[in-house]
Amino acid sequence: MRVVFTAQSEYSHLMPVVVPVAQAARRAGHEVAVAVGPNLVAQVHDLGLQVLPLPNVVRLGEMRDDPEIARRYGIDMSMLTGVGLRTVGTPGAVAARNFAGPAALPYAQDLIEALTQWKPDLLVHEPTAFGAYYAAEALGLSRAVLDISPLTPRDPEALLAEINTQRQALDLAPTGDPDDLMRTTVAGVVPEQFYPVRRRVPGARYYRPELLPTGQRLDPAVAALPGDRPLVLASLGSVAAKLLAGDSPVLNTIVEVLGELPVTAVVALGKDVDPRDWPGSRPDNVHLTSFVQQQLLLPACELFLTHGGFSGVRESLNAGVPTVVVPLFAEQPANADRLVELGLGTRLNVEDVDHASLTAACRTVLADPGYRSRAKAVQRQFLALPDFDQLVADLATRFG
Repeated sequence: MRVVFTAQSEYSHLMPVVVPVAQAARRAGHEVAVAVGPNLVAQVHDLGLQVLPLPNVVRLGEMRDDPEIARRYGIDMSMLTGVGLRTVGTPGAVAARNFAGPAALPYAQDLIEALTQWKPDLLVHEPTAFGAYYAAEALGLSRAVLDISPLTPRDPEALLAEINTQRQALDLAPTGDPDDLMRTTVAGVVPEQFYPVRRRVPGARYYRPELLPTGQRLDPAVAALPGDRPLVLASLGSVAAKLLAGDSPVLNTIVEVLGELPVTAVVALGKDVDPRDWPGSRPDNVHLTSFVQQQLLLPACELFLTHGGFSGVRESLNAGVPTVVVPLFAEQPANADRLVELGLGTRLNVEDVDHASLTAACRTVLADPGYRSRAKAVQRQFLALPDFDQLVADLATRFG
């Protein structure tokens, strides 16, 4: 079977789930290609996967950095100016515009051109990749969805309007179903319990990503940290950390609070922040680093202090680690709310973070064994799920 995989051309959309499934498909003997924008071509190529470049894909990161590009596609990025000073929820209409709107059209057109030549049997994509949905509709191509963003904000009316505008541009008949993209084979990558009932897709199946990334080894400096106290990992994510407003105190508050608690802490400052240049606090019990092997380290932790991006949430559930969530933007507030509803952690809005509130939140989760017990129960559900090799086998049975 010839299978093409694609996602929004952002690291967090492509690499944690979509690429590992593509690798599993290649291991199973299928002919595999990954269609992606210019910024990720080299990384995918270095993994030994065939790349189908999509030269005109417009990334949200480009729109954030260049207001003219955002204006061209009618996308308002001004809300991100407050990231780190207040929790910024994304209205469903904004999410619809960002993912299903005009920026999805060049993605679809590039993909149509690439797939007309490569001729796959199946297209596998993630649910914010509306360009892939439009391309599959235009080509009459079978497709499946890897659900890496189950709680993306929704506005059905706005979403339907954006979908039908782009369908019209591609000479496709309109649809009356705002959830048309999900009316196919859907593979979740967390246990079904994480989904609120209203978000569960009939017929969806759920799978377990690799517990530990193949070939990775923990940083020796982290491995050598003292073991006489609970280990806490804090990370605001690779993208989120770059978006923090320059005068946001949240990251330094995290470092200071963890320095005052009876814990050993690892704080990831962001891949562009050299710990030697960190201008904030440097407590003796806090190890500062640019990057941490999060999925590798989490099983050894007692607490994860996170911004609530879905990749981090998925990894914490997989590792059975309770959380304190400080959501910054996008779907992170919804992810935080769901963790609280399931009794897996606590939540603080950014504007409510100070020494007292963050200290209380961390102490609450560390002191109450119920949080860890419930997190371990979800981990057991994870361990009972089939792996990505089985997902590929199921796709071959369905579409081969």
